[in-house]
Amino acid sequence: MKSYTLFRIIPFALILLVTGCGKSTKTTEVAITETDQLIKITVNQFKADSMAIGTISTQTFEDEVRCNGYVTASANGMAQVGTPIAGIVESVNCSMGSFVKKGQTLCMISGNDLMAMQQEFTETSARLNRLKTEYERSKSLYDEKIGAEKDFIATESEYKATKSKYLSLKLRLELLRLNVAKIETGDLYASFSVISPINGYITKQNLVLGQFIEQQKTLVEIVDVSQLQIQLSVFEKDIAKLKAGQTINFSSPGENSFNNKATLVSIGRAVNPDSKTVTCIAAIKNSNQANLINQSYIEALIAVNSSDAAALPNEALFKSGKEYYVLLVEKSDNEAYYLRKQTVTTGRISKGFTEILDDINLSKVLVKGVYNLSSE
Repeated sequence: MKSYTLFRIIPFALILLVTGCGKSTKTTEVAITETDQLIKITVNQFKADSMAIGTISTQTFEDEVRCNGYVTASANGMAQVGTPIAGIVESVNCSMGSFVKKGQTLCMISGNDLMAMQQEFTETSARLNRLKTEYERSKSLYDEKIGAEKDFIATESEYKATKSKYLSLKLRLELLRLNVAKIETGDLYASFSVISPINGYITKQNLVLGQFIEQQKTLVEIVDVSQLQIQLSVFEKDIAKLKAGQTINFSSPGENSFNNKATLVSIGRAVNPDSKTVTCIAAIKNSNQANLINQSYIEALIAVNSSDAAALPNEALFKSGKEYYVLLVEKSDNEAYYLRKQTVTTGRISKGFTEILDDINLSKVLVKGVYNLSSE
């Protein structure tokens, strides 16, 4: 039985090349040989390269639909904060990217509109008190058939109109979170607070000290990251495979693996004529969503079907030409392992495993360190 160094026979040589500019090249051959179509690896080399022997196992593979989309806030997870009346920014109590709590003051607004509204409210309140007295007196006279009906109707109409105006002004001041009882006594406010309606992070801010703010202009945008979801664009040919409740694995920016999970909750009913996709919504499962960014691009895999199959770890296989191979342990002794190169037919790949379609004995396979042997 004749023995040859492996790097002269097959393309899985382990050769250490040390090259440098102006230096000679030195080649070191490891203790691996091929004998009668078997690859011999010494026990010492096996340990040095941290090789391992394993067996084929049953793994769950999922048929997946690949798509992309965006992280987006739900309807209740985002707020665009404005002001009901125009005014001037008196102070700014928040900054871009900062976290704010529900009820926290974002800024203070002052201006003539605020003063005019309070003045009108106090005047209307005083007038309403006077008209209420006149109305009650007129009603009493009318009920006793003493007063004229037309006088009663005129007094009643003016009283109700003034009361309606009073309640309207009161609601507007309460929207500014001002104490209307205090205003009625003549103690007016010089400014009012704009507060956060939700917990979240500030994603947009349009506030500058002394700036004049128009009514209903968006001053601050707040996003609650605990209520983020993903909006997916799925090609119409794949829609029939989808149903609510399916698991989605997705990767956010800067990630190389699909470690984030979500659950499909709704499937759109209209096709975008330009992209030929349907919009679907998924709820994010991860409890830690602080690293996700609103409107960021994501790639997703929707698991539409699952089945069990025989599989080997991905690192147990190597490719040569168009074929995939594994290394079977043919025999071993105290000094060496003898490996045989075996062609295999592969199928699906999922979670670090590759499906093996062949019905062959793969009970003892080199599952770690194969890369060292398969590299030239």
